[in-house]
Amino acid sequence: MRLLTHNTMRNNTKDADGKGFPLRITAVEVRVLDNPDATNVGQKEIDFVKHMLPVLDWPALVQGASQLGIPTLPPQLTEQLAQDPAFLQALYHILMNVHLVKGMLTCPASGREFPVTDGIANMMLEEEECERVRV
Repeated sequence: MRLLTHNTMRNNTKDADGKGFPLRITAVEVRVLDNPDATNVGQKEIDFVKHMLPVLDWPALVQGASQLGIPTLPPQLTEQLAQDPAFLQALYHILMNVHLVKGMLTCPASGREFPVTDGIANMMLEEEECERVRV
């Protein structure tokens, strides 16, 4: 599971009461895909990151990266960093090439755990965890 994916995930159970974000990562296995030419990320990758910046929850990304052993993201995203090609290359690598292979995602509100196996988070809920939906 990529950090980009983690940045969009939340616990929507009724126990979380709308406070199920960001999920805490407990990593057992992390895979970083090596890119021997990481400094040669193309313009389309940089443009991708630029377009993702407005939808990223930056504090959650910093927290998730730190929980995966990457403590180097700045605590705040400045306009200067958002325009820096070298920073955007590094951010692309963090978003797309760092994978949680095995571990646990834990809801900060309810403590509900969601296992991650082979890079896939199991977010399936039991029926009693779901809010009643009226049709």
